[in-house]
Amino acid sequence: FDHRSNLLDFMADDVRRSRNALTGEERQHLDNYLAAFEALHRRQNEIAGMRDQLRRHAPNLGNRLTTTVTSTILEAQFETGAAALITGLTNVLLLSSGGGEQNFGRFPEFGINDLHAIGHGQSVGDRTYEDCFVELRRFHCRLIAGLATRLQNMREGNGTMLDNTVIVYLSDSADGHHPSCYQWPVVLLGNLGGRLRTSGRFIDYPAYGNPGHRTLANLYCTLLHAAGRPRDRFGVTDPGLRDLDQSGPLQELLPA
Repeated sequence: FDHRSNLLDFMADDVRRSRNALTGEERQHLDNYLAAFEALHRRQNEIAGMRDQLRRHAPNLGNRLTTTVTSTILEAQFETGAAALITGLTNVLLLSSGGGEQNFGRFPEFGINDLHAIGHGQSVGDRTYEDCFVELRRFHCRLIAGLATRLQNMREGNGTMLDNTVIVYLSDSADGHHPSCYQWPVVLLGNLGGRLRTSGRFIDYPAYGNPGHRTLANLYCTLLHAAGRPRDRFGVTDPGLRDLDQSGPLQELLPA
């Protein structure tokens, strides 16, 4: 930590010295680099000031630090991610469950040693690939429930951290192993401090290409609106939907 902080100090000082020899656009580019280094340095100082809090909430991962078992890695990621949220290291957390380049995902406690294979329809013993995926999704949901419980047990303002959070659970490949992306199921847990209407609701939008169809980009726009950083476009629009409006949030998920 100290070495990294010292390096940022050195780099910022080096940029300051170099910028004096430049003018115009080149100097502006260097000013942008300098601003980035100074922001990183401020962040390092903030983390140093949180040392006691970080120690108090740091997870004890033990052998999970070196495991190659996908499910154990994911459990460790959830614990680490929860600690990062609780200590204030971050307000946004992304966790991904899948397979590594070598093992393609190992879940030995479920008898699944090749996630890639069941993605192609291979059965495991007397279980179909669909049975395997149901078991894996239940495992995911137990981890998500554990994260939600930890956030619910942490006071924040007049409520809990969970009251001010939204958890988004979705597949990174939409509707299949090699997907068409015409369907994309999403589960939302929490309402981000009342900025989303999610509780006890099921919304099914019209199929791809039909009037009223919305894209996953619209969901991302919705989350940005709820987080106070509104955007009406996200990513590249689908050229196959040129006759449909792909902009804006999902109004059904925002307060009336």
